[in-house]
Amino acid sequence: MPEAAFKAGYVALVGKPNVGKSTLLNFMVGQKVSIVSNKPQTTRRRVLGITTTESYQIAFIDTPGIHEAHTQLGRTMIDQAKSALGDTNLVVYVADGSHHPGDMDKQIARMLRGAAGEVGVPLILCMNKMDLLKAENVQRNVDAYCEMFGTTEYMMTTATRGQNVDRLMEMIVEKLPSQAAMYGEDEFTDQSSRFMASEFVREKILIATREEIPHSVAVMVDQWDEDEKFVHIGATIIVEKSSQKGILIGKGGQFLKEIGTKARTEIEALLAKKIYLELHVKVSEGWRMNPRIIHELEYSE
Repeated sequence: MPEAAFKAGYVALVGKPNVGKSTLLNFMVGQKVSIVSNKPQTTRRRVLGITTTESYQIAFIDTPGIHEAHTQLGRTMIDQAKSALGDTNLVVYVADGSHHPGDMDKQIARMLRGAAGEVGVPLILCMNKMDLLKAENVQRNVDAYCEMFGTTEYMMTTATRGQNVDRLMEMIVEKLPSQAAMYGEDEFTDQSSRFMASEFVREKILIATREEIPHSVAVMVDQWDEDEKFVHIGATIIVEKSSQKGILIGKGGQFLKEIGTKARTEIEALLAKKIYLELHVKVSEGWRMNPRIIHELEYSE
């Protein structure tokens, strides 16, 4: 295919927490590159997922959910979401279409018009969770979101089932410039194996815990010894309280063992190697307000 006919570009997925951005990303890429749970603020840093066909390449940037930040970690997450808009060819705003837009949607709309509007970055509205939207509210919600974000281009999707995601992809490709691919055809993310391993561990914790624990947990890979067939991974789970440490370890270490078993299965599938995963739990009071620890987590690859 002539290079001029090939389309490629960067697409930022932006939205509030827990609207389905990561689920949408994983479906469009066809690989798990961003962890998923039903807990808000699951994604804490920018994640790149790449999908390539014979006619296009899309580098999706999954951003942390934009929320009202009360910690240094939260402020860092929002800064990452905003910075992702800098070099994108297109913004896809992912909304929970089953709800009418609220005050946070209004704030994000103003931010997007300021950050993306200045350089003329187009925006497509993705109204996700359409399976939860009552028929009598469809037009009302569509009109409200389209007016708020200044667009007439939208698609209603259910990312968990892949409904209308192919139609959304067609809309995205249409907006991309004609240019050569930015990445190799076999690449599907720019995340390191170390980072993805730590995220798989954190995902299993998010799914298995409740109350304050999901927001208070971080995972840092401390050891990575690899040969052709085997990888020995040592990781530290950081929490803020001794009580949280006790919950994560569980009676006789059983809870921690279950977390490790589930995470190891996904890491083995990712690396196509046998994994020995060693997990430890460490208490670091107030780590979410500590810039040094946040920096270490961000650059622990």
